[in-house]
Amino acid sequence: MKFTMFISIILSVLFGMHYAFFRSIICFFNISNPYFHFFINTMMVLLTFSFISAFFWLHLHGYGWTVWFYRLSGAWMGFLIHFLIAVVVIWIIIGIAGLTGFSIHKQSIAAVILLAATGYSAFGVWSSFHPIIREIKVLIKHLPENWEGKTIIQLSDVHLGHIYGKSFADRLVKQVNGLNPELVLITGDLFDGVDGPYESFIESINRLDSKHGVFFVTGNHEHYAGIKKVLKILKKTRMRVLDNEIVDIDGLQLLGVSYPGIHRIEDITNLDKNEGAETTRILMFHTPTNLQKNMGGRAKRHVSTYWKPDTSFALNKKLHVDLQLSGHTHHGQIFPFNFVTQWLFQGYDYGLNRSGDLQIYTTCGTGSWGPPMRSPIRPEIVLIRLYGEKQDIH
Repeated sequence: MKFTMFISIILSVLFGMHYAFFRSIICFFNISNPYFHFFINTMMVLLTFSFISAFFWLHLHGYGWTVWFYRLSGAWMGFLIHFLIAVVVIWIIIGIAGLTGFSIHKQSIAAVILLAATGYSAFGVWSSFHPIIREIKVLIKHLPENWEGKTIIQLSDVHLGHIYGKSFADRLVKQVNGLNPELVLITGDLFDGVDGPYESFIESINRLDSKHGVFFVTGNHEHYAGIKKVLKILKKTRMRVLDNEIVDIDGLQLLGVSYPGIHRIEDITNLDKNEGAETTRILMFHTPTNLQKNMGGRAKRHVSTYWKPDTSFALNKKLHVDLQLSGHTHHGQIFPFNFVTQWLFQGYDYGLNRSGDLQIYTTCGTGSWGPPMRSPIRPEIVLIRLYGEKQDIH
């Protein structure tokens, strides 16, 4: 019953979005031909059901035309979001013209704005497959001298699967290896929860190269895909999965916590409680939130993570974490949802921020989920350069 209600609500929202767009198109361009009306109404209904039906078809038959159907329907959803923004802008212009008595050519204005939205969306699709290198400089107290000026690569939310396939993974590995990092840290959602040919990525993952290795913590999409299945595949790689544990890497402590978090400090393996604030500690955790998860069932914790994220970072600070690396938010992925994630995560949804002595870098991610589209910013490979407190990094 709950599932039926959920699908009904989603379809109602999707129908409303499509209705608003297609009915506006009819009004903007004064379409009166009954055959055009029939065509537009048919497309409106078919596209309303396209993404949901593609999602289910993909789970039943994850190959061939179903993969392309999912890719195209996902891309259409991204286009639709930008088209709806364009429609709102057009209606505002028409409304202002009507109130002021200013004469405008409605069709021309609508055509120009919709073409701009089409171009912006097309660039967003291209952008989603071409991540940029984002370099940040981080000042850390008590940084070991041997880590001075050294680089760490952070990847997150790559979502390898049906959309981001083997060729994308190979290009990504080539980009990362070209940066010659000391460490490669992957902060969750390496695989897409919609399923995919995960085994085919083992060879690409094994070619990731860094002086001190490649480390990984799980995200929510590893659970969607089946956590046991994902971990079984990752055991075939050279990548080390950190599951609520600390490892020492040449004097730097790396703490990896699995999604969705821990109940108490005692859940962390290799934690020395006698070590104080003078230890340099980097935390890998998928969400830019406090490590300590809310009590209750999995569904309750999941809802809390999405809609009531705990950005107190209370336990993280208690553990004397110097730098937390997270992802998850995609910085909204598609405009204007970046404003939503910024509000939900209270400004910790993207970029380098500070809470007391704790610094948090939340990446916008390297891939995307659902619509293969990125706006307003490009996906990224994060290059973190570490400096001690006495260095001038400006």
